[in-house]
Amino acid sequence: MTSNRNGITLIETVVVIAIISLLAAILIPAVQSAREASRRLECQNKLRQIGMALQNHESAFRKLPSLYNGTFLKQPRHLLDENHFHSWRTAILPQLELNAVYQKINLGLRATDIANQNGITTEVSVFLCPSTSSQTKTLPDVYDFKEGNLPGSRIGYAARSDYEALIGVHFPTPAMTSSADLRGIKFGAWGEPRYDLDGFSLSYRTARVSDVTDGLSNTLLVGERAGRPDWYRRGKPVFIYPNMSDPPFGNHAQQAAWGISTNIWEILYRSYRRLNDTNSDGIFSFHPSGANVAFGDGSVRFISESTDQEIVIALITRAEGDVGALDSN
Repeated sequence: MTSNRNGITLIETVVVIAIISLLAAILIPAVQSAREASRRLECQNKLRQIGMALQNHESAFRKLPSLYNGTFLKQPRHLLDENHFHSWRTAILPQLELNAVYQKINLGLRATDIANQNGITTEVSVFLCPSTSSQTKTLPDVYDFKEGNLPGSRIGYAARSDYEALIGVHFPTPAMTSSADLRGIKFGAWGEPRYDLDGFSLSYRTARVSDVTDGLSNTLLVGERAGRPDWYRRGKPVFIYPNMSDPPFGNHAQQAAWGISTNIWEILYRSYRRLNDTNSDGIFSFHPSGANVAFGDGSVRFISESTDQEIVIALITRAEGDVGALDSN
């Protein structure tokens, strides 16, 4: 008498497991890729909002926001002042329909005044890229100014940003003679200060659209510089704040705050720096193979890491006659 066989054999079990493993190997990367594509699109939408806000600000005031905003001083008196004004992001909060955040900020006081903690500690989602994997979610240390007497005392913290103004390109020649030496800079669409040899401010150029003779569709305004205040290079953390040595240039931590201005040397693009090389002094994102940028005409593009360096430089400068062209993307 023959009995009916129930269940499955060992070989059948192994085959089923192998098929499931193969399907997982195929599907998991596809799901991860789809998620990153969604995050990249969300990042582009945020940059588009920022770009439109900049355009609306220019239409309302006939100029782009200053890099240094506030009514407590007409302009920075010295290089050291530039780390205590209200940033260009603060200036466009009304155009981003973030009046509730804007009302928390007292422009009559320095951004680093303790009275402005309620404003600059507010997380603003439009300034954060969803792909960023920074371990430090805020800038933990904000210091007061004390009229240039260092060190200042810690007054609190600040919410961070993954997007930065592309104000110009610094070339290593001629060699700098001091932090007030701007000869090696080709500026972009944003305004810029002018100093005497001791670093005291002589003037500040107000940025106007008419200055952009290379064309708004050929000139970048804002790009990703994600992950600050942590220092990343080629997608990997070099130092996690505050356990970090000095990065190549400037106050790396202060760059992170959306509500606090930054010295021009700390946000310049270095002419030799490739995309996604480091978030210390270049365009940097956590998107695979490139980064998002916003142009003066409000459009947003994804720049590939393989883009020729001369094209990137041409897109940042405003009036050099070196118009760059990106591949369609």
